[in-house]
Amino acid sequence: MRMNGGAALRTGTRIAAACAVTLAITLGAAWLPQALMKSKGGGGDVAVFRGAPIEHLTNANIVDAFVGVDLRERLGHVEWRNAVLTLELVVPSDSGRPEQWFDDVERLIGVSYKQLDNVKRLLIRIMESDGKKKRLLAAVDVREGDAWLFGELGELQDSDPVHDEVWRQRLRLSFTSAWMDRFGKPEGYSARSVRPGTSDIAN
Repeated sequence: MRMNGGAALRTGTRIAAACAVTLAITLGAAWLPQALMKSKGGGGDVAVFRGAPIEHLTNANIVDAFVGVDLRERLGHVEWRNAVLTLELVVPSDSGRPEQWFDDVERLIGVSYKQLDNVKRLLIRIMESDGKKKRLLAAVDVREGDAWLFGELGELQDSDPVHDEVWRQRLRLSFTSAWMDRFGKPEGYSARSVRPGTSDIAN
């Protein structure tokens, strides 16, 4: 059956429209992963895929509270019990630098006390892993009453807690024999004097 000119034109228009829709879907599918990657890198949020930050920690949302935190290393075991939050920062056994690990410590402290409203005590264990077993290298113990938390936490990024005695005390930082086997015994110095009889650390 021969199609008249008007019918042929309508058919051609429908085919062109269908092709345009297909092309738009294809381009959109190619663009979306790139948009998500840029968002993760700090280029902005994609609201459809990101909910409001969690403010009140529970055993049901503990993983969600930390899954989006931008860390150099990875989180291992997490535990929430009696207002005490315990986190494992898992670092490689053959690479990485402690300065970078404490950048992650700062971020975890920030989430715990600036975003969450019910953390009384934060314990961070820096664990070395070779893929088969883990060894404890160092431990951090921060408490809600520590006065430096809300005024001087930002200074941690430019400090050296391994050697700076002020920050070692603030973080209640302790080292194991495994740390000393790998890095040697930390030699402390004080980058800032603390007046006798004063303290910004909660008991």
